[in-house]
Amino acid sequence: MTNFRMMLLSTAAVGVTSMVAMSSASAADVEKKFGWSGHVNRVIAVADDGQDQSTLHNDPVAISQSRARMKASAKSDAMEIGATVELGISANRGDNATAQTLGADIFGIRHSFIYVKNSMGRIRVGDTAHAGEGYVGTMMDGASLGGSINGTVFDGLLFNNKTVTTNVAAGVSVDTAHGNDFSPGRNSGVSYDTPTFGGFKATVSHTSYGSGSGEIQYGGDFNGVAVKAGAMYTTLSSSGTTAHTTEDITGYGAGFKLANGLSVSGNYKKRSLDGGVNTTNRADPEMYYGRVGYDMTGFSDLGSTSVAFGIRDVSDRAATGDQYDEYSVMFVQNLSDYGTSVYGGFTQMELDTTAANFDDIAGAFVGMRVVF
Repeated sequence: MTNFRMMLLSTAAVGVTSMVAMSSASAADVEKKFGWSGHVNRVIAVADDGQDQSTLHNDPVAISQSRARMKASAKSDAMEIGATVELGISANRGDNATAQTLGADIFGIRHSFIYVKNSMGRIRVGDTAHAGEGYVGTMMDGASLGGSINGTVFDGLLFNNKTVTTNVAAGVSVDTAHGNDFSPGRNSGVSYDTPTFGGFKATVSHTSYGSGSGEIQYGGDFNGVAVKAGAMYTTLSSSGTTAHTTEDITGYGAGFKLANGLSVSGNYKKRSLDGGVNTTNRADPEMYYGRVGYDMTGFSDLGSTSVAFGIRDVSDRAATGDQYDEYSVMFVQNLSDYGTSVYGGFTQMELDTTAANFDDIAGAFVGMRVVF
């Protein structure tokens, strides 16, 4: 894996040098821009964990966290240099809001990076979604606000352990049970993004502690049938910490969407644990996520309407024999003139382990996201 990481570093270094050397423009030819954007996302959810019924009012961080974004760029015909800072701003964040406690209020950095871009591609340096995190999966429909490969609006809820006699759920959280999207997460590093060739685009990255990632994505249209696919690979390293361990993550996804709006997509993720992480020689965690969606453009004059049904299957997440299953029905109604999306749905979550017996969690929700 060391050679792989060194290759990523050298590729990025050569790319930066070549871009700057080949691109020049006078100050008069450079167009400068700066802008603010972002959104606020809130959801109201009701759930039953088999022990308690609860009503949640939170920011669904796992799906589309509220955020504020600043972007600046200086662009000429030959080159573009820019920077992005994006802040996550969440009140009562949904991924740690349980039936008994409020979630945390957070104000933190989601992205902070600079970039250089020209006809040869783009170099990004900083804390952002590098390769592996940039592609987490393929979804073809427009209903992802109701649930996605990243998670659910119920991620902070705890599964109720039937063997515990108190009136408080005592199991792991939904987020922990499904393992999020099995991605490496945002991190500080350097990435090179290729231009798009024939629908293909690739990214290679090197991040903190010697981790390396690569991903490739494809998008095309065949006689009105939209097709997307992607693959990612990450080798995570904890070099520089108290123990040196590595872990490989692989992921694949593909989907299609017909001209009438019907779509199908499927994804697979796997975490391969080495001896440093996998001290008990347990099975590698795996996740399957699929969905069928339908996007309607003429259903409402307010904007497009999307509905979808999703299934998640996660095995061996924390121990061999663990099994998490999730079934979701969701909708999104866009209010185009208002920059707003209204969404809702129903989710059933089930967890079985060899260590405990848990009740299922079922919940319904409605939310709204306002983009500015």
